[in-house]
Amino acid sequence: MSTGFFGKLFGKKEEDSSGFLWIYSQCDKCGEKFRTLVRKYNDLTPTYKDEGPAYILKKELIGASCPNQINLHLEFDRGYRKISEEITGGHFISKEEYQS
Repeated sequence: MSTGFFGKLFGKKEEDSSGFLWIYSQCDKCGEKFRTLVRKYNDLTPTYKDEGPAYILKKELIGASCPNQINLHLEFDRGYRKISEEITGGHFISKEEYQS
């Protein structure tokens, strides 16, 4: 087998490659930062509707340093492009803010 296969399987790519999306957020209460991996083909729930979003994601995050709960609600179209995002208990941040 080629080592390229294992590199792809276990590599740490940060880009939004075909089936993955990274979401960065921060707790409003304690400031803890989160990096959440979303697998488009496994984590998204289809709505089976003709109109509106084709897929939704509801996710709860709880940090290591405080019990505050962060709720994510994202909606995607049929092409898996994000069309809306909502967060309670925290706020979205950029990848650069997460890394700083």
